Amino acid sequence: MTTTVTRKMGSTIKYAVITAVLAGLSFLCFNAMLGRSGPLWLLCLVGGLGFAVFALGSLLAAKDLAGTATCPRCQATLEEIELNHTDDPAFCDKCQAAYLVDKRVLTVLADDYVHPEPGFPAPVTSQTIRWPEGCCVCAKPATRGIEAKAHDGQTGTNAAVAAAGLALGGLAVRTGGGTTYTMRIPHCAEHDDGAKLEIESANVPPLKIRFRSYAYQRRFLELNPKPAKAA
Repeated sequence: MTTTVTRKMGSTIKYAVITAVLAGLSFLCFNAMLGRSGPLWLLCLVGGLGFAVFALGSLLAAKDLAGTATCPRCQATLEEIELNHTDDPAFCDKCQAAYLVDKRVLTVLADDYVHPEPGFPAPVTSQTIRWPEGCCVCAKPATRGIEAKAHDGQTGTNAAVAAAGLALGGLAVRTGGGTTYTMRIPHCAEHDDGAKLEIESANVPPLKIRFRSYAYQRRFLELNPKPAKAA
């Protein structure tokens, strides 16, 4: 199932206005450097560079993240999506269908799709992880566990997530510079690159597994649902 991605002018204008404001603030900071010295001069320099970087990011967003399309599966409107290309799968907010964009064509992925790189995320939410049967790439019988590692530079990692690494038969090693997680993820003899670990410290939970297989990711989420929020 496919649909066409078009440019949404409202999003383009929004990002253009943000870019103009940030560029103006950057100019004011650089202009304020004239005739000043010491800490105030340095503060203006840092502020000018910072606003310039954010202005560039907003400009790129106006160029690439101003797309809109209709989800081919549920007909929901997808806004502020990539116009031309997505490296990793994205998801419809309503039906959670995974899709890729290429040359302004949005394609909903088949249930058995396997991405060239690990791109389907699944949070580690519990001390006890239930693995789907089979290799995490092809679903053939798993004959080994391939190690995947991630390092969290923050020392305040949630203890339940730290224990999850141990529950999988891997290691969660706390060091002075943070925590290193090692998990053994099921693979067959033919595959060794079906998943990777990621740390996103701002997220709760911070530990995430990315799979190449869309089918395996969905089975993993079914077996390991997010805990219900307390009322």
